[in-house]
Amino acid sequence: MAKLNSEVKNVIAKQGVFPMATASKDGLPNVVPMTFVKVYDDEHLLIVDNFMEKSKDNLINNPYVAICVWSMEDKQAYQIKGKAAIHTSGQIFDEAVAWVKREMPVLQPKSAVLIEITNIYVCQPGDNLGKEL
Repeated sequence: MAKLNSEVKNVIAKQGVFPMATASKDGLPNVVPMTFVKVYDDEHLLIVDNFMEKSKDNLINNPYVAICVWSMEDKQAYQIKGKAAIHTSGQIFDEAVAWVKREMPVLQPKSAVLIEITNIYVCQPGDNLGKEL
């Protein structure tokens, strides 16, 4: 399992929309913009499912996901890969619902997706491009 360092956490905190990639059990890719994404702890991201359809089906059949984060200001970019667990009740789901209701009370979260981070790769140009953190 990979751990988020302070630089990656900082980039995540600044980003508003996160491209999230999933794939069907047959490998057909799907990328969607996600807005409710945050650091859950050093080894997990929390993503709230407000509108997922194909992505959720993909995660049920193939739980692997990739997310790209970047900061033009800091000239940093990372690809985060991991394995998703979908929560529709319990503490993680309740935390996700509370977060969404604080930010956008009209939304009705369908599930909380907890991503166990398996890999983090550097994506900004330079000597470390493509290297795993």
